Amino acid sequence: MRKRLQHSVLFFLLFASEVWAQQPAALNPFEIVGRLPESQRVAAVETPASGGILNPFDVVPHQLPGAAKGISQSIEIAFSPLAVLPRGNALSSVFLFWLLVGLVAFLTFSIASNRSVVVKAWRGFLNESALSLAQKEASGFLGSTPYFLLYASFLLNAGAFIFLIARFLNPRDFNNIGFLVVCMLLSCLLFLSKHALLGFLAWLFPVGTEVRRYNFLVIIFNCVLGLFLVPFNFLVAFVQDYGGFLVFWTLGLAFVFYTYRSLRAAIIGRKFLNGHLFHFLLYLCAVEIAPVFIMVKLAILASK
Repeated sequence: MRKRLQHSVLFFLLFASEVWAQQPAALNPFEIVGRLPESQRVAAVETPASGGILNPFDVVPHQLPGAAKGISQSIEIAFSPLAVLPRGNALSSVFLFWLLVGLVAFLTFSIASNRSVVVKAWRGFLNESALSLAQKEASGFLGSTPYFLLYASFLLNAGAFIFLIARFLNPRDFNNIGFLVVCMLLSCLLFLSKHALLGFLAWLFPVGTEVRRYNFLVIIFNCVLGLFLVPFNFLVAFVQDYGGFLVFWTLGLAFVFYTYRSLRAAIIGRKFLNGHLFHFLLYLCAVEIAPVFIMVKLAILASK
């Protein structure tokens, strides 16, 4: 009798487990929903509040508890470096015209301070011996001031050109005085920080003579490029029918300038290439190439 009772209990447990195993697949947390019949898929994806069971291995977004919940939610927001820039379309063509006229007036004042500087800068741009002569004559306050005035004119016109490019790509958002000021400051910051870095390298390593020569080469080339930017800024700003052609033409001109300057700079630093090739490539990528790619990326973002 006792054995029959044991057999009955065992049979009941086996039967109950078989019945539980045959329950709808929606209750099985390890079930693959994609292979279920259409009638059972709805029940398989129900939330626990609705009575269903979710797969414990499903990946769900993580949120930190309590006050940190907002931080975890902000991580999902895409980073936009242009979101902090002033936006608007309130800059009139009259204001832009008089601004460019003011830049022309400043360039005229820079040239009038010492007319021979323009000739010396152009000759230094063309050959190496004229560059050496101009560097010797640019010593002291009186000798270097005309070059600094031309360089300041280049910085302002470069900032205006950056503004005009962004204005051409997205006139609805980047046509305001605030963004124009940001472009001017950005131009000054980029080039002046490069000269500060070169000064730090000259102090840190025994390459002071070569760095000073390269520093003056950068100034000469930028002074000459600034002379070309003045008329092209007027054309890009007010010739609407050929705006795209003029923008890319001016960018191509700047590319030719900097390619030629890189060849001249390689002549200055050729004696360091054999023994310090890694450091030269590191400087080339970090200081010369990386800023260009950053500006191209920002231009692409501005056009969207």
